[in-house]
Amino acid sequence: MRSLTIAVNAGVEGTALKTAAQEWGSSHGVRIEVVELPYANLFEKVQLDLTSRTGAYDVIMMDDPWFPLMAANGNLAPLPREPDSDFIANCLQVCKNGATYFALPYVGNAQLFFYRGDLFSKYGLAPPQAWDDVLHAAKTIGAKEKMFGYVMRAAPGNAVVADFMPLLWAFGGDVVSTDGAAAACDSAAGVEALRFMLELGKYSPPGYAGFNADEVSAHLLESTAAMSINWPAWIAAMDDPAKSKVVGKIEFTTMPAEREKGVGELGAWLVAVPSASKHTSDAFDFVFWATDAAQMKQAALRGNPPTRRSVFESPDLVAKFRAFPTQLRSLDSSRPRPRTAKWNEIENAFGIYLSKANAGAMDPAEAMRRAAQAIDEILKRTP
Repeated sequence: MRSLTIAVNAGVEGTALKTAAQEWGSSHGVRIEVVELPYANLFEKVQLDLTSRTGAYDVIMMDDPWFPLMAANGNLAPLPREPDSDFIANCLQVCKNGATYFALPYVGNAQLFFYRGDLFSKYGLAPPQAWDDVLHAAKTIGAKEKMFGYVMRAAPGNAVVADFMPLLWAFGGDVVSTDGAAAACDSAAGVEALRFMLELGKYSPPGYAGFNADEVSAHLLESTAAMSINWPAWIAAMDDPAKSKVVGKIEFTTMPAEREKGVGELGAWLVAVPSASKHTSDAFDFVFWATDAAQMKQAALRGNPPTRRSVFESPDLVAKFRAFPTQLRSLDSSRPRPRTAKWNEIENAFGIYLSKANAGAMDPAEAMRRAAQAIDEILKRTP
């Protein structure tokens, strides 16, 4: 019997793809084995399979910043045909190496700004357009409501980097230079952005320098914090009476601006076929089927933000998911993390120093200087 082995993220993104795979396998007479792995393990296992060319997986899920590394050295099979134009451009762009597509976007994640609409109205505050508006609202609501005005995640690694990137970009900074050859985080704009993050930290819960997404969302759900950066996966929980004390009170908008236009970090999940797969024909049939409009609509109903404009604009989905219009605007303006095969190393190093600064263990300027040194060492290292 024909078979496919599919590696997926252990989470809502992977659950939808797992369900789709079982449906496709049943209708096509193909035995499906789904390997569900936590985020860090998925990266390690997939990267090992790709570089060793064992062919253990026929289809893989990957977070978009992994793509430059995973697409290197011919490790992914190129798509047998061009993607269609219904895919959102920012989501499709991160599936490409040079002029060739090696993946299709399955989950359209881009950061959103979550805020308590009821409290903003109560104190005559407009939805935040700039980071200065966020700071003003954090002070106002925090003092008058006896709650934390803001909450963020600043645990080392991916957590703190994800929450810092929209600030860094809004203040006009970046992690690496435009050509990707050198660190750029220690610019005046980068240091100022980190100082601003620490200012927001004064209105965040104690211990936030160890927070990840679960802790941030818990404060919103328990009505102990008023604002945060967050991912669309948490929207459903905010309106679930079984989980939330703030049903209908959380509103969503795109990232605030500062010197530059506000942009959220892109966090698309991609699906691809390893070049070592022994079942590439079936694998690509499944990948194109799972990402077509009809199947993506089903994935959206299972909790995954789509990557197709037609699905985001579907009237019945817009009626069901009140944040869809904002999510689409955020995706259209979103920005990917630096496209380098060394991003995982860079993110880990950068995150250590950002977290130290948020914990009060290092001055922002020193943290950025040390981060830049570490990033430069990574970039100079041979692949």
